[in-house]
Amino acid sequence: MITKYKNSFFTSVILALALITTSCNLGEQEDFDGLSTISASSPDITISADDFDNIDGVEADGTYFYTLTLSEAQIADIKIQVFQSGGTATEGSDFTLGEHELIIPAYSTSATGSITIIADTDPEDQETLSITIGDHTTANTSFQPTTYNFVLDNLVGETLDMNFDFDVDLIYAGDAYSSCTYGVDLDVFVSDAAGFDINDPWATWNGTDYAATGDCPEVLSMDKAVWGDGEYILWHELWDNVNAGLWEDQPVPITTTFVRSGLYKQTIVQDGAQAMNSNDLGEAQGGTNTHGYIAKVTIAGDVYTVTAENGDEIVSGKLVDGKMKTPRPTSIIK
Repeated sequence: MITKYKNSFFTSVILALALITTSCNLGEQEDFDGLSTISASSPDITISADDFDNIDGVEADGTYFYTLTLSEAQIADIKIQVFQSGGTATEGSDFTLGEHELIIPAYSTSATGSITIIADTDPEDQETLSITIGDHTTANTSFQPTTYNFVLDNLVGETLDMNFDFDVDLIYAGDAYSSCTYGVDLDVFVSDAAGFDINDPWATWNGTDYAATGDCPEVLSMDKAVWGDGEYILWHELWDNVNAGLWEDQPVPITTTFVRSGLYKQTIVQDGAQAMNSNDLGEAQGGTNTHGYIAKVTIAGDVYTVTAENGDEIVSGKLVDGKMKTPRPTSIIK
């Protein structure tokens, strides 16, 4: 009996030692996996939004950044809502948020978000924008939601942008076909008004400014700093009309839109007497009736005026000194 009890005692001691050893080994493994060094807490969140100082009040294209920083990394993601909380600006047209939910990942201490301001061409009043970072759903942190307020002034562009659209329905056997799709190619040129003759517009062509890409519509920008004071005639040349002779006779007027970004947008339709005819031959086909008057642009100091051929004023307004010059070829083959 004594021997039996002794064996049981020694067996119990060995088991106890084994458990102690195993427990120590598990503790060492926790130290190696890093989990034991981080515990759930309620850290502070700070916002660094110095980049917002660069939003200078003008509705100009730009992306601005802010950073959220935790005072201590956590074992779970921290989610912070970001949203427009007020103001007259419209998300999608005036601004976009890089993130509506900013996430600081587990075991990290920071995340960066952004706000992008969008410049548009629409004349509009001064707009306001309030962006709030954080709300009642932000959990496991000590964080006070913060609102940033911005004022967006209407952006007034430095160029006069022109769009020349000549896409009309041409009629063949009772059906309509797009002039741009079916071979009409109109180009636009700029000539000095002094001595201008629509029958010989090349005589006063300024040699540098035109829209002759083969696109429909054609586009052209006027920069006061490049063009200088003076009077300028916009006119077209019919370069190609591959299906001339097939269509019912009809004028194909150019619809021109004059845009001063942030100030106005004005559209005119070319006078029918100056527009090409659906069956005119283009220069590429040896045509002779290929030119037409579109409008006159006058620049005087900081004011420019656009008038139609009959002298009627289309639009007038100030043009600030320009800074951008669109690269153009130095010559063109006529």
